[in-house]
Amino acid sequence: MKQENNLPYTVLDQDGRIIKTEESTKRGIRKAVWISALVLAALGALALFFPIAVGTGFAFLITAGVFLYGLSQGITYFRSPRESRSGWTLANGSLLVIVSGVALSGALMSQLGILRMITILSFAAGFLAASIGVSQIAAGIANKTGRGWALLGGGLNLLVSFFMCVNPIVSWFALTTVWGAYLIADAITLLLAERWAQTGSRT
Repeated sequence: MKQENNLPYTVLDQDGRIIKTEESTKRGIRKAVWISALVLAALGALALFFPIAVGTGFAFLITAGVFLYGLSQGITYFRSPRESRSGWTLANGSLLVIVSGVALSGALMSQLGILRMITILSFAAGFLAASIGVSQIAAGIANKTGRGWALLGGGLNLLVSFFMCVNPIVSWFALTTVWGAYLIADAITLLLAERWAQTGSRT
């Protein structure tokens, strides 16, 4: 039997008709790419045009995730065998539960609590960015290869850390806007890549 779609075999359905496997696979991939791009574009547009609402929701989501993570660490400690338990695991989990629980309860009670929660997250993000920036600068000084990019990345992280700590609330919503623009650009890039791949497969 003559093969179709340049496949080494022929796939038949229950009625004996040839199934064009390659075309159906390509259609499925294109559909998945379009759905992913639309989701990214929608999230990016929301973050770009409604940064306060999205940034606040993102802060609630992160704080709730930290609370659940701390709770899971406590559960892991008590479920582990006694000889393999670590006091640091329990202490870290308890600290995360207390800090995130207080932040969440305060945010649910008043708008001032929401601002406090965002401030805590901004300081935490700034501290994380500072630690990453310092490690990048140290790696750039120690290694000759890629030194310029490492120093540039470390300097940018330190700059972001500075703004996050000096003006945490404004910086949080500004980063939300930047994140929205990045998602929209990512969606456009995904569609262009799929378009170029489709054009290349035809030629």
